[in-house]
Amino acid sequence: MSLSPGDPESIGGYTLVDRLGSGGMGVVYLGRSDSGRQVAVKLVHPAYALDEEFRTRFRQEVAAARRVSGAFTAPVVDADPDAPQPWMATLYVPGRTLADIVAQDGPLRGSALRVLALGLVEALRDIHRVGMVHRDLKPSNVLMAEDGPRVIDFGISYAVDNEALTMTGRLIGTPPFMSPEQFAAPREVTGASDVFSLGSLLVYAATGSRPFDGSSPYLTGYQVMYEPPALEGVAEPLHSIAERCLDKDPAARPELGELRELLRALPDTDAPAASAAPVSPGPSGPAATSHQRESRGDRGGRGSRRQVLIGVVAALAVTGLSIAALRAGSDTEGAPPSPAEPSSTSPGSTGPAAVTLPPKHVPWDYQIGGAYPPAKGVRVVSRSYEDAPAPRLYNICNINAYQAESDAESDWDADLLLRDADGKVVHDTDWGEAVLDIRTAAKRERIAAELDTRIDACAAKGYQAVEPDNYDSFTRFPSYLKAAQAEALMKRMAARAHAEGLAIAQKNTAELVSDRASLGLDFAIVEDCAEYDECGGFADAFDGNVLMVEYTKKGLTTACATWSSTLSVVRRDEEVVPEGADGFLRETC
Repeated sequence: MSLSPGDPESIGGYTLVDRLGSGGMGVVYLGRSDSGRQVAVKLVHPAYALDEEFRTRFRQEVAAARRVSGAFTAPVVDADPDAPQPWMATLYVPGRTLADIVAQDGPLRGSALRVLALGLVEALRDIHRVGMVHRDLKPSNVLMAEDGPRVIDFGISYAVDNEALTMTGRLIGTPPFMSPEQFAAPREVTGASDVFSLGSLLVYAATGSRPFDGSSPYLTGYQVMYEPPALEGVAEPLHSIAERCLDKDPAARPELGELRELLRALPDTDAPAASAAPVSPGPSGPAATSHQRESRGDRGGRGSRRQVLIGVVAALAVTGLSIAALRAGSDTEGAPPSPAEPSSTSPGSTGPAAVTLPPKHVPWDYQIGGAYPPAKGVRVVSRSYEDAPAPRLYNICNINAYQAESDAESDWDADLLLRDADGKVVHDTDWGEAVLDIRTAAKRERIAAELDTRIDACAAKGYQAVEPDNYDSFTRFPSYLKAAQAEALMKRMAARAHAEGLAIAQKNTAELVSDRASLGLDFAIVEDCAEYDECGGFADAFDGNVLMVEYTKKGLTTACATWSSTLSVVRRDEEVVPEGADGFLRETC
């Protein structure tokens, strides 16, 4: 993606030419040295640069990455962890992440899977031989270059001979790819923990599914610690290899040398998936597996499972993890501590995922047009998914779900843009945005797959909720779109958000407020509801958990007179520009 307004032109003498992505820690840019060498420059978010604990972790990442060198890692070429805004440059590796490839192209087969597996074993060998444990091996931390994979991001790596840095209230790992010992004893992990993560990653690469994939972070943690992995569809010999890597006992997992020899047996050609692969012999042989399935899957019925789950929650609490910081399938280790709001299961949530709802009737701010320091007393803020969350507040992540941003139309496949009878793209002229074509289930699923990456990015940065925008597009284009189509996509997004531990907001769309529970919507963000006398319907449907945005003086006056004692109210300028920009306006009751 191209550089955004406000991005620096250069860092440390490297000219920035593109924005590669962003995460919980900062933004990654494509940079170029004076000699033309391309580098990936990670720049820490300004909000975290003054956080000494965060800065210490960044120094640790730089030091760890400098110690590791090998054909399947990306070497550090330059860094300044003590700069006002710390940064690090690694050799640029052209290629998509494994997560992107599997999501867009499907699972790997044959030689592609074999090269991935052997390359990752070699990368782990290079990491372990300098006394490091990566601790966050996952699809988004693997770049797929033409000559093999590259393992990146040593932000939470652990020096075995040093005391681990304690990151208060932050997750050390990514639940679906963590080992049991990372939950139970995070300071005692060894290289065997990375072998467990490798097993999960290879299953994902081969099938597109995670072997541990609960409907909430806690349920995923329960599965990792107590249940056998889901290996349906994993063909031999990978099935047996993965089963050994995913043994709950670190000592029973294969060493890297043995694992390399096992993985060399992977076929160079495509092999059909196995519906029920045989169990491997040895430490994970038939007797052991039979006992595991009986004692972990069927023991004691529902009551026993609930008690064990409570134990997992307690274990997570002991290690300093809060539910809002724990995100399935994300890197939240760089996120700020979440506010001390109660966790709850929303009445409208899909599945058992516990999410944290925003506090009711509190000062809040709407910053989707650009982030800036919240005013004193503000407790909730909504920001664009491209921005970092505000430290110590409840943060809502805004994504454009039904339309394409004016500068990102080309990011979508041409057939996913709504077109008129002449084949021309239909635009929301008020905002210059192309409308997405949600009319068929197949297209909605492809759109949802892209939106999943944004929801995952929100979780990775440490947001507590997501706000899909333009839910009401169907009301502006009734000759093309129907309410049921918008609802079908929203229900799909709600399920993904809850799986990531995020609450999800209904944005506007009073016409569909009666369906909020069946879709899994947790609270509401409503624009100009006082202006158009719609606030009462939202307040009733969402039990008062409504965040109001007014854009006119009349709307604010009405909101303050009628709703200021029960709902959260703010007035913003129509462009919601950041503080300091021309036209900025923020008022409240």
